[in-house]
Amino acid sequence: MGNSILKDELLKLNKRQLKLFYSVLVHYWLKNNSFISKQNFFNLWCELNELCSEVDEGFPEPHDDHELLKSYCQEHPFYFIDILDTGLVIKLFCEHLDNKIDILANVVNKLRTGGLRTAYARCNEALGMAEDVEKLVLETEAYIGYFT
Repeated sequence: MGNSILKDELLKLNKRQLKLFYSVLVHYWLKNNSFISKQNFFNLWCELNELCSEVDEGFPEPHDDHELLKSYCQEHPFYFIDILDTGLVIKLFCEHLDNKIDILANVVNKLRTGGLRTAYARCNEALGMAEDVEKLVLETEAYIGYFT
């Protein structure tokens, strides 16, 4: 049930908002192990890389040079959103996200309707965290701007 609500919410985002969502997702995954298991994150990353290599000839072959692939992904953190169809990216997110999906769907709604500040504040509240929302917003906006 939660994944269908999450998918509905994610499909309402534009490409920039999807990048913001991914930034929020990764932040709370790294800080609190929320939303996706380590194995599912790895599986998602592998699947995205495989699909990107099929669509974009300039994308490093996922099975040839791990360091080159890792370097590419660090230089282009939103590569899969830029290369693949956003509907496919959303489908893959929904297949791999496996933890606190209802919270995440609500955060996506807050991101779309209230902006990044509201999304971070909702995530902090729901996860019982006290992250500095203003700092997160500034860092995320700068990060998105740099890589877009």
